[in-house]
Amino acid sequence: MDFRFKKTFSSLTLTLLTAMSAFAQDGLNNFKVPVQQAVTHNKSLINANLENQKVALDRENVKGKLLPTVSANAMYGYLNSTLDIDLPAKTLPLLGTTIFDGTQKMNMSTQIGLAGVTATQVIFSGLQITNGQKALEQKFKAQQLMTEAGYDQLAQEVMTSFDQLMLLKEVDLLILDSEKRLNKEHEKVLKGIENGFAIPYDRDKIKLAMLELESKKAEVQSNRELLFFKLEELTGMSMEELKEVNYKLDELNLEMDSANQMNRKELQALEASQKAYEFVLKKEKGAKLPQVFAFGNVSYLNAFGTDLTVKDLPRVGDLKLESNHLRMAPNFALGVGMKWTIFEGKAHKTAIDKAKLDIQINENKLADTKEKLSLLQRKTEVDYNLAHKKIQVSNQQVEIAKNNLHLASRQFEEGLSDVTERLEAENEFYKQSLGYYNQVLNQRMAASELLKANGNLYQTITK
Repeated sequence: MDFRFKKTFSSLTLTLLTAMSAFAQDGLNNFKVPVQQAVTHNKSLINANLENQKVALDRENVKGKLLPTVSANAMYGYLNSTLDIDLPAKTLPLLGTTIFDGTQKMNMSTQIGLAGVTATQVIFSGLQITNGQKALEQKFKAQQLMTEAGYDQLAQEVMTSFDQLMLLKEVDLLILDSEKRLNKEHEKVLKGIENGFAIPYDRDKIKLAMLELESKKAEVQSNRELLFFKLEELTGMSMEELKEVNYKLDELNLEMDSANQMNRKELQALEASQKAYEFVLKKEKGAKLPQVFAFGNVSYLNAFGTDLTVKDLPRVGDLKLESNHLRMAPNFALGVGMKWTIFEGKAHKTAIDKAKLDIQINENKLADTKEKLSLLQRKTEVDYNLAHKKIQVSNQQVEIAKNNLHLASRQFEEGLSDVTERLEAENEFYKQSLGYYNQVLNQRMAASELLKANGNLYQTITK
């Protein structure tokens, strides 16, 4: 049988097969700095935080509606007007003259200057401003939690990439061990050919196995470069910094009580959204109440260059009046006003109905998410326990393959078996070793999935 290698995974020395140490937080702390760097480097997360800042600005904008509004205005203009006025006729007792008899016509022209400062402040808004501000606070919290929900997925990508790098490092050791054994067998076969105890076929079979090892070396190096490139893109760290991360690939044993505590940000975000929708409903209902505001004004008014002509007065004819200025300053006005929208078509009722629908939709999402996360929680725990059992089985398989390899080597040395049987034992040992470390990798993945399913992966890594 040809000496074949099916997958490029790393291995530890055989002495580690029965010496698996229990660790969770200590093992995951290897990824603390790279994961934190990945979170700060990820452009999608950066943009999500920037989008959330818009909500914070909206919240401040609404909050500002409770503060006074102060405005200044100034105006200059020219007024020309023709008036037609009918006042009750009056008779002067002494003169017996009747004035304001009939319609009186007037022409007036003047220049007007006006300047003033006005301040208004909402006293009561039907709680619309208060509830609107609270709704935006909960919306900000919900969006921030949804952004943080992406931390776990990013942390798992970084962890998995480093695990694969550690596997490739151990593949180098496994290939090196195989090379040493095959070189030793190759030398024996060459001596055997010289002494007539072996044939060139045996030499060629071993040479072929050694060439396959060279091919695997190149493949491992290529995969290693790709993983480093991926980590550079994920974390923004340099190659030198990434190479400093070095640890022993080992089984992850979690503290189940803390690992199974539900801490999913998605659930917390939906709960915050529920509160936000409830405040929106209160805000819309508050639109039925009157709005009360206070106002104050101080102003300066000057009408100058005024000409007034009253036409066709009895005995007088046209009466022309002039004024250099008519000045009113300072003018003060203080007061309280109220605005109450009694009927606004269906706009108000529609807004309330939409707010109620949003609450109901979010309630359904929350209930559905809880059900799915509960199922995922149970599934990941089952997968985690199953991965432990598979490692135990695989460990036994490696021990058997190790014993068979030792026996096949001795039989080949003594001439009791041919080179094909020897290489079959070598290939089987390699396959079972890779199978074992593949199970270790699956177990670590199952552990990270369990933590991620409960929203605890990023928190555990960066603790």
